[in-house]
Amino acid sequence: MSPPSSTSPPPPEASAAEAALPDGDGAAADAQVTRAGAAWNVGLLVAAGLLFGLMAFLTKAATARLPGSQVAFVRFVVGALGVGLAGATVIRLRPVNLRGLVLRGVLGGVAVLLFFTAVAHLPVGTATLLVYTAPVFTAIDAALFLGERVTRTTLLSMALTLAGVALVVQGGAAPGRIGLGPWELCGLASALLSGAAVTAIRAARRTDGPWEIFGAFCLFGALSTAPFALHGWVAPTPREWLLLLAVGTISLVAQVLFTVALGHVRAATSGVISQITPVSALVLGVVVNHDPIGPMALLGSAVTVSGVALAGWRATRSSPGA
Repeated sequence: MSPPSSTSPPPPEASAAEAALPDGDGAAADAQVTRAGAAWNVGLLVAAGLLFGLMAFLTKAATARLPGSQVAFVRFVVGALGVGLAGATVIRLRPVNLRGLVLRGVLGGVAVLLFFTAVAHLPVGTATLLVYTAPVFTAIDAALFLGERVTRTTLLSMALTLAGVALVVQGGAAPGRIGLGPWELCGLASALLSGAAVTAIRAARRTDGPWEIFGAFCLFGALSTAPFALHGWVAPTPREWLLLLAVGTISLVAQVLFTVALGHVRAATSGVISQITPVSALVLGVVVNHDPIGPMALLGSAVTVSGVALAGWRATRSSPGA
């Protein structure tokens, strides 16, 4: 028997909602199924965002001694092995849009390299928040290149999340400073490339499944980070190997969930919902690493969460393409 295609099945919530409705209510059934499908995809994005936050926290632990480029390289290798195993056993990989896949892989690979470098030099919450300003660039790129409409609600939720990010960054700055040094700028550069990478995912999802897209991400990400990682390679301890494997495995699961959902949710909306990642990373950094956090940073986290909630509400009140 041939392995199934990597194209994702309909959300189980949508199927259950459709079966529960009486015959003859076609319009009502379609509306309820649409809302259930949107809620399912928002749930996938939230789950992926929490897993990415955990990944960022573990990355901070791994980069205590190891270079960020090395951690990124191992992450991509673990992901590529996972995709290869899945392709050899349970799914059939059928890449179609080769140009889009290469573009997604290179942009995403360099973005992760810059992100892990920023994490190595900044508190994990701050670094992650900077990188997750990417929705601004995602919305702009999607509007320019994919023709996606940016609604007023999405703009408001985006403004809230970015205001929250600004408050957190400023809250961690020294008095009289704006908190933008070389490592903060490294995080923002990662955000710029991440925004373009998310737009590339949206374009690739029109022709390719989540496993093909994630496979390209890992392959070209490994190629992008290999020269830096191998040049300054540091032999990991057994504990550090466990951290590296955990980072790679968690990122694999999170990225597949994110890519599946991104085929049914607008790029701008998905980017705003993903702001749950820096909040979760911030919480883990404060609770476990005892990273300092002041009232302004706490306020910024609350504002960011409000933006995430607004984006999620907007998506579930619209079609899966919301």
